[in-house]
Amino acid sequence: MKVPLRWLEDFVTVDLTPEELAHRLTMAGLEAERIEFTGADWDNVFVGSVAGVDPHPGADRLVLAEVHADDHHLTVVTGAPNIAAGQKVAVALAGARLRDGYADVPKLKTLKPGAIRGVRSEGMVCSEKELGLSDEHEGILILDPDAPEGAPLRDWLGDAVIEFEITPNLVHAFSIMGIAREVAALTRQSIRSPETADLASMPAADSLVTIEADDLCSRYLGVVLDGIEVGPSPAWLVRRLQAAGVRSINNVVDVTNYVMLEIGQPLHAFDLDRLHGHRVIVGRAEPGERMETLDHQERSLTPDMLLIRDADRPVAIAGVMGGIESEVDDNTTHLLLESATFDMLSVRHTARDLKLRTDASARFERGLDPELVGVAAARATQLLLEVCPGSRVTHHQDVYPHPVSHRTFSFPFPRIKRVLGIPIDANTVCDVLTRLGFEVTLSGSAEDHRLTVTVPTYRPDVTLAEDVIEEVARIVGYDALPETLPTGRLPHVKRDPLYRLQTDIRDVLAAAGCYEVITYVTQSDLDLTLLTSGRGPEDAGVGFLHRRAVSSLVRLVNPLQSDANMLRPTLLPSLLKVAVENRKHTESVRLFEVARVYLPTSRNALPEEPATLGLVMTGKREPLNRFGDRGEIDYWDVKGTLEALFESLGVTAGFAAVTDNDTLHPGRSATATAQDRIVGLVGELRPDVARQWGFGDDRVAVAEINVQELLSAVTKDEGPITAPRFLPVEQDFAIVVDAAMPAARVADALRTAAGPLATSMTLFDVYEGAQLGENKKSLAFRVSFTAPDRALTDAELNKTRGRIENVLKQQVGGTLRA
Repeated sequence: MKVPLRWLEDFVTVDLTPEELAHRLTMAGLEAERIEFTGADWDNVFVGSVAGVDPHPGADRLVLAEVHADDHHLTVVTGAPNIAAGQKVAVALAGARLRDGYADVPKLKTLKPGAIRGVRSEGMVCSEKELGLSDEHEGILILDPDAPEGAPLRDWLGDAVIEFEITPNLVHAFSIMGIAREVAALTRQSIRSPETADLASMPAADSLVTIEADDLCSRYLGVVLDGIEVGPSPAWLVRRLQAAGVRSINNVVDVTNYVMLEIGQPLHAFDLDRLHGHRVIVGRAEPGERMETLDHQERSLTPDMLLIRDADRPVAIAGVMGGIESEVDDNTTHLLLESATFDMLSVRHTARDLKLRTDASARFERGLDPELVGVAAARATQLLLEVCPGSRVTHHQDVYPHPVSHRTFSFPFPRIKRVLGIPIDANTVCDVLTRLGFEVTLSGSAEDHRLTVTVPTYRPDVTLAEDVIEEVARIVGYDALPETLPTGRLPHVKRDPLYRLQTDIRDVLAAAGCYEVITYVTQSDLDLTLLTSGRGPEDAGVGFLHRRAVSSLVRLVNPLQSDANMLRPTLLPSLLKVAVENRKHTESVRLFEVARVYLPTSRNALPEEPATLGLVMTGKREPLNRFGDRGEIDYWDVKGTLEALFESLGVTAGFAAVTDNDTLHPGRSATATAQDRIVGLVGELRPDVARQWGFGDDRVAVAEINVQELLSAVTKDEGPITAPRFLPVEQDFAIVVDAAMPAARVADALRTAAGPLATSMTLFDVYEGAQLGENKKSLAFRVSFTAPDRALTDAELNKTRGRIENVLKQQVGGTLRA
């Protein structure tokens, strides 16, 4: 919002420089973004009077104007069509820097005396464009008759304009008067009210306004004026609107805009003769109703939108924009002036749904004070009577079914010190609040003062006692609050274990040669169908780790991408899309993502959002080199990566075969378990699924781990890492078991039997042959034994070996090979 200081000074005396005023208001909570100075470069430009105008002897379209500016008497050659004797004009002398009035992008140029068609011109009479006031350059700027001849134009027309960023809760300051109240409170000045018409003394009507939706319109005041003559606005009105950033249209519309900027209450003017029945009705729109607004766009309306109607049709969208059917034009003579208060939420939703945000809606959607309606109507009526001298008020009607009431707070006076941390004198508190327009009463004894505050209706942001205390603090000055260091003991830092686990996962996988990606949280039905071998998620269930029916997934009402309208229940589709694109450019792809998935719970409830790890590997196992393994990445690569991750985290995990998954290859897939709970799935995609995603004949190994389930199984020791004092002893165990026996079960049995002395175990060989017998295989494990406090003896190792042999025989039916 732009606030010209000359306009502000109509209501409050300002003894500060523009920079000081902007700083004071900013420190009080009204942020001043910038200051623009009008006339800062008007050197050698004065107020002049035109003593006479004579024809140019050598040009039909030029005239010679004799202009006086105090001691300066000069002849000026000009082609301005509107110059005449007796006018006050802006005259520039030699050396003045003006803008080129005929250039598309005006640049400053220095004025020099010169001859025009044989006549020497000693200066220049200026247009608004040459002075930088507007784009008008068809004629010169005509000043008010009372402009003092010879005065520097900077002193007469120059101004400083402060632009404020008004936050949504400060609607009381969204006007010149609102800023004036703040300035008066900060500088201990009195506020001056604008001149208004006395509507109470004018004829009243009872059939002009009808409110059918009083829940959306709390007050509506209509004023009817006759004898209106629509035309250009006076120069002072045009200049003030331009300084505030508003374009002049005509005198009627300019008055409504002027009062909106000055008082903060939007107004609208209807041509009364174009209103059927000469009346207005405030009510909700009918289903399917349409109307054309002032921007010549036809709008489709819904029943939750509030309209202004005449007897037959809608004529305005309440609080947003008027309609073309009742527009004020050059033929308007009868006027209905609207001043009303509309529900803030209704206006906000209407402006958003219609994609039509206006200066009026920007104010209504912040929540306006209904008491402004009468003040703004009276002020606009006064101005209309001035700019249209032949007009008069015929009648008016004010419909105000439920007048707003004042809010009152009462609290102990010492509460102010407790909240702010410093004592403030009772007289100072009462003085500050009174200057802000609050009614204040201090009761009780000196030791037990109680403050009772009545809030003005234009302060909807003050709803708590703490808000009242904040008003005191910002006017006294936040810089008056002392700087003190905090005292007491700092609380212990509590780190989020889930966040630490996610960080550890990223570190381990990056060290294992994987690259982290970040994908969108939305997916499509097609993504999930491709993940289930084309059989459709409705029948097969979706998700990879978390199975849900597609009809119950979380869908977006207004998605950014029309083809991705659901929140992802699995990370795999997004990872597979990234992997297939990267596979076109590199031989080996190893990608992972740690993010949340979104799983439905019950009807109308928020979804579950478990943190999940997704992993995709495809392509060649090693880059091309002399010693590398050029085989394809498969199930064992992703499983080995997960085993390394689990070991790093201190998780004892197991794997069990899966044969009924719609996405994974049977025989090359498994569930990952920890503490007897399934924490994830790992395996290769079925060949037909991989081909559907565009991988061709490549094997694609994937995994998805529920990180939150994994957290409960993490036993990683965060204590200091120490080197063992005694060397480990390594022994190899070749275990013969049935060919169908999973290696994981054998490893679990071996780990159980080895006991705490076993510090590591590795499967390094698998052998099947006739020497072992039919349907038998040999699994070779290398186990490291270490004791923290002694060197292990042969007797201890032989005892452990015997225990291992017994446990293997009992649990997996295995025997040790010699």
